[in-house]
Amino acid sequence: RKRRISYFIPPTGKKNMESSSYRDKQKPSKSQAQQRRQMENYEFSQLAKELPLARAISGQHIDKTTMVRLATAYIKLYNIFGQSRRSYSSADYYYGSDSHWTNNHLDLLDGFFVILDRRGDVLYISETISIYLGLSQVEMTGNPMVEYIHEQDINCFNSALNYCDRYWPQMCNVRVKSSLTKRANKDAVRASPGYKVLRLEITMGPNPNTRMIACYPMPTPVLSTVTISSNSFVIITSIDLRVTYADEKAHQLLRNTYFPDSNIKGMSFYNLIDVGDSEVISKMHFDIFNLGAYKTPYYRMILNQTSSTFYVESNIFRHTCISSKQFNDSITFVSSIL
Repeated sequence: RKRRISYFIPPTGKKNMESSSYRDKQKPSKSQAQQRRQMENYEFSQLAKELPLARAISGQHIDKTTMVRLATAYIKLYNIFGQSRRSYSSADYYYGSDSHWTNNHLDLLDGFFVILDRRGDVLYISETISIYLGLSQVEMTGNPMVEYIHEQDINCFNSALNYCDRYWPQMCNVRVKSSLTKRANKDAVRASPGYKVLRLEITMGPNPNTRMIACYPMPTPVLSTVTISSNSFVIITSIDLRVTYADEKAHQLLRNTYFPDSNIKGMSFYNLIDVGDSEVISKMHFDIFNLGAYKTPYYRMILNQTSSTFYVESNIFRHTCISSKQFNDSITFVSSIL
């Protein structure tokens, strides 16, 4: 029987040289890529230190895309406001131009402050937005403001942005996304779940292409949580603005003094205001069904059914409650006298 003998033939020297040279080429390319990543991470860590963020925020991990977005927004902000800096005199500090006073004023603001560029992108937003809406300052900076506004309110918001002037500010009520609205009572019907109504006061910044916005959240439509000052009064109406309740101060100001037994209960709210300001209440009556809360500009109410008037500003809430026993739908006016 013939025996088959197999021989192992080692690879040639030429092939060994090619494979070793390939491995030698891979090593420097890998080390170069690793060194490049280390340099990139170092530059981004230095950039994170330069961003004007709170320590608690800057200490957290921020991805590179967010870091570039924040840096771009702050560069735009510096180009707008950094060039307008000037040296302050002692008179400026006396009259309240101190930078420390400005920072304290932002902390005391009963809301939050926003600066937009000409495209509507957020250049700056104060940290207090997390208190009122539960949103992050880092998340919103550099993004378009309209991404957080209800789609039905975008036209109203854009109109206020376009028509505002340095000497003619605009005001509007819009719904903005919020993570704090899920704590509402299950029996209360919300007009827009996941949104909170804000009162926006918009004015032109030092640059004509910027807009400065003071945002004031509307209180919740529960009377126990609304502060009523000594110069305020309360009127509750049905959804057709027929008065169903008025406190004692409202009766003293609005009832007809020529008839001691007169009562404003049952009257239309339109009969209590000056005819020249009826458009203010008409717009509120339309928007309250979508927003659920509203803050009016100043309007005139008729004093004791005479020719005299007085100015008020009203926080208005629509309260809708559905239970097994009853259905309640009303509009509450909390008006402050000027």
